[in-house]
Amino acid sequence: METESDKGSIAGIIVAHGNLGQELLKTVEVIVGKVSHLHAISGSELCDEDVVSAIQKIIAEHKGHRALIFVDYFGGSCCTNALKAAHGLKDVKVISGVNLPMLLDFVTKRDYYDFDEMILHIVARGKESVKVVDF
Repeated sequence: METESDKGSIAGIIVAHGNLGQELLKTVEVIVGKVSHLHAISGSELCDEDVVSAIQKIIAEHKGHRALIFVDYFGGSCCTNALKAAHGLKDVKVISGVNLPMLLDFVTKRDYYDFDEMILHIVARGKESVKVVDF
């Protein structure tokens, strides 16, 4: 069972192709202001080994925190590299299909959910945000 001090100790890492991760992070900060413990890595600017190393470095910098790695595309190189970086780490999970509503909920609600609840909430929020808007 997690304690109150475990809540809010979740770091986030966005790993995406091109500048998508950096732009998602910038957009989150436009909406809610500067956020801590949320990082972005471009899977396009680094070789695979360097992406894995960059993820592992961020995880190490947040030692004692749990981490969610948000990737853009299930099965793509960003996802594969995130899985390599998280392999064997019980307090690190990879979530594919990152979108803005997921990240907004992550940064605004991570202090209120424990790790497992946060994962369930983030996945549900991501699915709920995909809609056909007909008028």
